[in-house]
Amino acid sequence: MFRAKVYFYIIKKRINRNGDCPIYCRITFQNERASFSTSLKVKKGKWNRQRQQVNETSELDSAINNKLEQIKSHIYFHHSHLLDQGNVFSVEHIKAAFINKGVVKTLISLIEDHNNSMQRQIGITFSKGTLKNYRTLLKHVSRFLIRKYNKNLSLKSVDPAFIYRFEDYLLEETKCHQNGAMKVLQNLQKIFNMGIQRGHIEKSPFDRFKFRFQKTYRGHLTDTELNRFADVRLEDSTLKCIQSMFLFSCYTGLCYIDSYNLHPKQILEENGTLWVKTNREKTGNISNIPILQAAKKYIVTNYNEDRVFKPLTNQCVNRGLKEIATRANIDKHITFHLARHTFGTTITLSNDVPIESVSKMMGHSKIRTTQIYAKVLDKKVESDMDKLNKKLYQKDDSNNR
Repeated sequence: MFRAKVYFYIIKKRINRNGDCPIYCRITFQNERASFSTSLKVKKGKWNRQRQQVNETSELDSAINNKLEQIKSHIYFHHSHLLDQGNVFSVEHIKAAFINKGVVKTLISLIEDHNNSMQRQIGITFSKGTLKNYRTLLKHVSRFLIRKYNKNLSLKSVDPAFIYRFEDYLLEETKCHQNGAMKVLQNLQKIFNMGIQRGHIEKSPFDRFKFRFQKTYRGHLTDTELNRFADVRLEDSTLKCIQSMFLFSCYTGLCYIDSYNLHPKQILEENGTLWVKTNREKTGNISNIPILQAAKKYIVTNYNEDRVFKPLTNQCVNRGLKEIATRANIDKHITFHLARHTFGTTITLSNDVPIESVSKMMGHSKIRTTQIYAKVLDKKVESDMDKLNKKLYQKDDSNNR
């Protein structure tokens, strides 16, 4: 392990009216530097740059030199103490330990502070899924620091170049696709914003960073595919439950976690109409959905005292959905979230339900989120009209022969 180097110097540009210049200390460790004022001053002409001390002609000069030696000694002491602890540290840690401001805030420690705070607010302000995303962020950042830097970094040492290197790492060395990498970076940006709010840093390294999301197509089942999926006859009780849970979501828009947690008390009858009334696990937004007749039969077969549906993991459900889709001759990548997309397109917007009502039922915070489903329908309209145009052209062409 390299030993920290200590260097004293004066700043001539800050000379005061009495001809005194401030003495600064610079610590160098692993090619990084950290400087601070010693609060000592010396006449410009009395400073010995080569020896890094005052040319002694008085007791005051001797006292200043003794103080500089004490500073150097204390810095080496704190450096040795940090080495004995066995933790990865930077030059900022050495500086912080010396000036008694505690351990400098690092990138990892800030993410950990954020996640610990979020953990205490699960079920109140945040969902378990959101916390999981930030734990994934911590995992990615930790592995990146070890691989590229072999040490932790102070917040102040994280610059825009770090962000671009981290982006490259996510895209090239992890399983993140483009949009997945952008979401990880968005979460990291929020961490730095928190650092600014808490006074750890003054500026975010994301200030000029541009997020580049790729446009994606949100798939859904058509009416025909939905009917084929529902018509599959199953003997296995788990697959039956998966089929019912998925179809119920197609007609209500509930996501997996909200379907998983759905309790009989959340299904209420008001003025002859059966409702699902729940708070979305992901956002906490209230979601009140009238239950369509087509969805009611999927409640009856699974209704019990604790849950509406059998508690199955997301992985188990998605495996079952692929098997059912294969039997139904549906050639699409099916996951449980496809049911929510089907509700937003095939069930509601395609049947002229106003987008404002759809947005409210789906528990969206912003209506522009719901507008994504409307864009999917625009593509469908464009495709259908293109087919019609070709059909009319062929008909007109045959009449002219």
